[in-house]
Amino acid sequence: MTVPCSWTIDVTCCADWESYSSAVRDAATSYATTVLWAATGRQFGLCPQTVRPCGRYNGTRQWIWGWGFYGGSWIPYMDALGVWRNCGCDCACDCQPRCQVWLPGPVDQVLEVNLNGAVLTETAYRVDNSQWLVRTDGDCWPECSNLNVDSGQGFFEVSYIKGVEVPSDLRVAAGTLACEWAKACVGATCRLPGRAAQIARQGVSVNMVSLDNLMENGFTGLPEVDQLIRTYNPRRLPYPLRVITPDMPAPRMTTSG
Repeated sequence: MTVPCSWTIDVTCCADWESYSSAVRDAATSYATTVLWAATGRQFGLCPQTVRPCGRYNGTRQWIWGWGFYGGSWIPYMDALGVWRNCGCDCACDCQPRCQVWLPGPVDQVLEVNLNGAVLTETAYRVDNSQWLVRTDGDCWPECSNLNVDSGQGFFEVSYIKGVEVPSDLRVAAGTLACEWAKACVGATCRLPGRAAQIARQGVSVNMVSLDNLMENGFTGLPEVDQLIRTYNPRRLPYPLRVITPDMPAPRMTTSG
């Protein structure tokens, strides 16, 4: 995700919003949503995505009969990623379905699954842990997907919505930020901070937060907005954390037809 998806703003707190031109409103919305999306770690937004899965993900279990097995002690086994683990259960120690494919998540909802040129019904699969597409109708996904075809036999494609819905309070914060940007755009008084750190007039000194410090920490200078930035991204991460492993090849993403 390189731009915010499905970010809409709530301008309840902006009484003058409708007085601005559509061009100013559009520019202010784009500015506010991009800034808040980035400041909150690029973790929110629902984006449509289409992928060509590589094929089903098969779990592999190797049984090692450990000390005291017959008494019900822990049983060491190797999971599908080659990691040794302990299990106190029976033949279901791998704890995973036998027919599933991995989708880059988080998966919000699956829109369509096209297999061999036919669209599967929604009852033929489910999504586990926001990333595993599990077959539930008794059939199974293909071991390998034919990436050389765009329809018919061997074609396997999944369209879904990826991401996390934008919280309602962030939509309000985006509306507040957009409102102040719109005021600045038309030359009206706004609350966006300037670059001055200290102002002295008629014997009165006023200290202002440095804009450079605000930008370095990913803040806007608006307290009600910055509180939410700090709440949703306390460690100031630029992107959501990811785990990458060569044991799980990423499916090919369809970017144009």
